[in-house]
Amino acid sequence: MEKNRDTDIRGFMGIDFSDIPEMTDEQLGELKPSHLRNPENYRPIKKKICMYIDADILEWYKEDGKRGYQTRINQVLRQNMVHESSPTNGKSKDVSDEKEEDS
Repeated sequence: MEKNRDTDIRGFMGIDFSDIPEMTDEQLGELKPSHLRNPENYRPIKKKICMYIDADILEWYKEDGKRGYQTRINQVLRQNMVHESSPTNGKSKDVSDEKEEDS
């Protein structure tokens, strides 16, 4: 995989980019990683780890007899990570809710 990346990078070395205008701070601020624009583009690097997990949790994920319990556990962990790292973290309050609480 690393060789393909090096080949791709070398392919850009002969291109003249001088006619492309620099992006403004506003344009740079609007950029989003491609996996946020289109989650189907995201292919994370997998790392093999060893971790202890409660036996009942593991059995619950394995109980349907199908393969892929590790993938399903990873999906749950990813959903939690995205939720926890979101700006509002699920804690946003409507201003009208605060007024009602004060009454």
